[in-house]
Amino acid sequence: MIDDAPELDAEAMFLCAALWARDAERIATVAELVLPDDFERPSHTLIYATWRDQARTGRPHDAASIASRLTDVGELRAPRTVHSALRGITTLGAEPVALGWYAIDVASAAYRRSFRHVAESVAHAVAAAPTDELFPILVQHGTRQRKESRRLAELRRRLGADPADGSAEP
Repeated sequence: MIDDAPELDAEAMFLCAALWARDAERIATVAELVLPDDFERPSHTLIYATWRDQARTGRPHDAASIASRLTDVGELRAPRTVHSALRGITTLGAEPVALGWYAIDVASAAYRRSFRHVAESVAHAVAAAPTDELFPILVQHGTRQRKESRRLAELRRRLGADPADGSAEP
Protein backbone atom coordinates (compact mmCIF):
# COMPACT_ATOMS: atom_id res chain seq x y z
CA MET A 1 0.00 0.00 0.00
CA ILE A 2 1.42 3.36 -0.99
CA ASP A 3 2.05 5.68 1.95
CA ASP A 4 2.57 9.40 1.41
CA ALA A 5 5.20 9.67 4.16
CA PRO A 6 8.50 8.71 2.47
CA GLU A 7 10.12 7.73 5.77
CA LEU A 8 7.35 5.12 6.17
CA ASP A 9 7.63 3.94 2.56
CA ALA A 10 9.70 0.74 2.42
CA GLU A 11 10.35 1.27 -1.29
CA ALA A 12 11.77 4.77 -0.75
CA MET A 13 13.88 3.65 2.22
CA PHE A 14 15.14 0.65 0.23
CA LEU A 15 16.17 2.89 -2.66
CA CYS A 16 17.90 5.31 -0.31
CA ALA A 17 19.87 2.49 1.30
CA ALA A 18 20.70 1.06 -2.15
CA LEU A 19 22.09 4.39 -3.36
CA TRP A 20 24.49 4.54 -0.41
CA ALA A 21 25.27 0.81 -0.11
CA ARG A 22 28.82 -0.43 -0.73
CA ASP A 23 28.63 -4.10 0.34
CA ALA A 24 29.28 -5.75 -3.04
CA GLU A 25 27.92 -9.17 -2.05
CA ARG A 26 24.68 -7.77 -0.63
CA ILE A 27 24.25 -5.46 -3.61
CA ALA A 28 24.69 -8.41 -6.00
CA THR A 29 22.11 -10.49 -4.12
CA VAL A 30 19.59 -7.67 -4.07
CA ALA A 31 20.15 -6.84 -7.75
CA GLU A 32 19.60 -10.48 -8.65
CA LEU A 33 16.54 -11.25 -6.53
CA VAL A 34 14.61 -7.97 -6.20
CA LEU A 35 12.82 -7.23 -9.46
CA PRO A 36 11.68 -3.88 -10.86
CA ASP A 37 8.14 -5.30 -10.87
CA ASP A 38 8.35 -5.56 -7.07
CA PHE A 39 7.81 -1.80 -6.82
CA GLU A 40 4.36 -0.28 -6.59
CA ARG A 41 5.30 3.30 -7.52
CA PRO A 42 6.26 3.74 -11.19
CA SER A 43 8.97 6.28 -10.35
CA HIS A 44 10.50 3.81 -7.89
CA THR A 45 10.37 1.10 -10.54
CA LEU A 46 12.40 3.21 -12.95
CA ILE A 47 14.88 4.36 -10.30
CA TYR A 48 15.40 0.78 -9.13
CA ALA A 49 15.72 -0.61 -12.68
CA THR A 50 18.38 2.00 -13.37
CA TRP A 51 20.18 1.29 -10.08
CA ARG A 52 20.00 -2.45 -10.77
CA ASP A 53 21.46 -2.09 -14.26
CA GLN A 54 24.32 -0.02 -12.85
CA ALA A 55 24.98 -2.41 -9.96
CA ARG A 56 24.82 -5.54 -12.12
CA THR A 57 27.37 -4.17 -14.56
CA GLY A 58 29.76 -2.89 -11.90
CA ARG A 59 29.16 0.77 -12.69
CA PRO A 60 28.60 3.45 -10.04
CA HIS A 61 25.12 3.26 -8.53
CA ASP A 62 25.09 6.36 -6.33
CA ALA A 63 22.43 9.08 -6.63
CA ALA A 64 24.45 11.27 -9.02
CA SER A 65 25.13 8.34 -11.35
CA ILE A 66 21.47 7.29 -11.34
CA ALA A 67 20.40 10.90 -12.02
CA SER A 68 22.78 11.00 -14.98
CA ARG A 69 21.44 7.72 -16.39
CA LEU A 70 17.86 8.98 -16.00
CA THR A 71 18.81 12.18 -17.82
CA ASP A 72 20.43 10.09 -20.57
CA VAL A 73 17.16 8.26 -21.32
CA GLY A 74 15.31 11.54 -21.78
CA GLU A 75 12.29 13.18 -20.27
CA LEU A 76 9.80 11.01 -22.15
CA ARG A 77 11.07 7.90 -20.35
CA ALA A 78 12.16 9.58 -17.10
CA PRO A 79 9.90 12.57 -16.46
CA ARG A 80 10.73 15.29 -13.95
CA THR A 81 8.63 13.49 -11.34
CA VAL A 82 11.17 10.64 -11.36
CA HIS A 83 14.03 13.08 -10.79
CA SER A 84 12.05 14.71 -7.96
CA ALA A 85 11.46 11.31 -6.40
CA LEU A 86 15.18 10.52 -6.64
CA ARG A 87 16.10 13.80 -4.91
CA GLY A 88 13.69 13.06 -2.07
CA ILE A 89 14.83 9.45 -1.73
CA THR A 90 18.50 10.40 -1.61
CA THR A 91 18.03 12.45 1.56
CA LEU A 92 15.85 10.05 3.59
CA GLY A 93 18.79 8.90 5.71
CA ALA A 94 18.26 5.15 5.38
CA GLU A 95 21.19 3.17 6.71
CA PRO A 96 23.00 1.31 3.91
CA VAL A 97 23.49 -1.65 6.28
CA ALA A 98 19.68 -2.04 6.35
CA LEU A 99 19.56 -2.71 2.59
CA GLY A 100 18.80 -6.39 3.15
CA TRP A 101 15.86 -5.74 5.47
CA TYR A 102 14.42 -3.15 3.10
CA ALA A 103 14.87 -5.54 0.16
CA ILE A 104 12.91 -8.21 2.01
CA ASP A 105 10.21 -5.65 2.90
CA VAL A 106 9.84 -4.59 -0.74
CA ALA A 107 9.77 -8.18 -2.05
CA SER A 108 7.32 -9.25 0.68
CA ALA A 109 4.95 -6.38 -0.12
CA ALA A 110 5.08 -7.31 -3.81
CA TYR A 111 4.40 -10.94 -2.93
CA ARG A 112 1.35 -9.90 -0.91
CA ARG A 113 0.08 -7.68 -3.75
CA SER A 114 0.45 -10.61 -6.14
CA PHE A 115 -2.11 -12.55 -4.10
CA ARG A 116 -4.59 -9.70 -4.52
CA HIS A 117 -3.99 -9.91 -8.27
CA VAL A 118 -4.54 -13.69 -8.19
CA ALA A 119 -7.79 -13.27 -6.27
CA GLU A 120 -9.05 -10.67 -8.73
CA SER A 121 -8.00 -12.76 -11.71
CA VAL A 122 -9.62 -15.93 -10.36
CA ALA A 123 -12.81 -14.02 -9.54
CA HIS A 124 -12.88 -12.74 -13.11
CA ALA A 125 -12.24 -16.25 -14.46
CA VAL A 126 -15.14 -17.61 -12.40
CA ALA A 127 -17.43 -15.13 -14.11
CA ALA A 128 -15.98 -15.16 -17.62
CA ALA A 129 -13.97 -18.32 -18.39
CA PRO A 130 -15.40 -21.62 -19.59
CA THR A 131 -15.77 -24.16 -16.80
CA ASP A 132 -13.15 -26.52 -18.24
CA GLU A 133 -10.55 -23.71 -18.16
CA LEU A 134 -11.01 -22.80 -14.48
CA PHE A 135 -8.66 -25.38 -13.00
CA PRO A 136 -5.83 -24.74 -15.51
CA ILE A 137 -6.14 -21.01 -14.75
CA LEU A 138 -5.82 -21.75 -11.04
CA VAL A 139 -2.81 -24.02 -11.64
CA GLN A 140 -1.13 -21.32 -13.73
CA HIS A 141 -1.54 -18.81 -10.91
CA GLY A 142 -0.39 -21.33 -8.33
CA THR A 143 2.74 -22.13 -10.32
CA ARG A 144 3.62 -18.44 -10.56
CA GLN A 145 2.95 -17.91 -6.84
CA ARG A 146 5.16 -20.89 -5.95
CA LYS A 147 7.97 -19.38 -8.04
CA GLU A 148 7.56 -16.04 -6.25
CA SER A 149 7.46 -17.76 -2.86
CA ARG A 150 10.74 -19.49 -3.67
CA ARG A 151 12.32 -16.22 -4.82
CA LEU A 152 11.35 -14.52 -1.56
CA ALA A 153 12.67 -17.47 0.46
CA GLU A 154 15.95 -17.37 -1.50
CA LEU A 155 16.28 -13.64 -0.88
CA ARG A 156 15.77 -14.18 2.84
CA ARG A 157 18.21 -17.10 2.91
CA ARG A 158 20.95 -15.30 0.99
CA LEU A 159 20.61 -12.16 3.06
CA GLY A 160 20.75 -14.17 6.28
CA ALA A 161 17.22 -13.48 7.50
CA ASP A 162 15.52 -16.26 9.41
CA PRO A 163 11.80 -15.84 8.69
CA ALA A 164 10.98 -18.07 11.66
CA ASP A 165 12.29 -15.71 14.31
CA GLY A 166 13.37 -12.58 12.43
CA SER A 167 16.52 -12.35 14.53
CA ALA A 168 19.12 -12.55 11.79
CA GLU A 169 20.55 -9.46 10.16
CA PRO A 170 20.20 -9.31 6.39
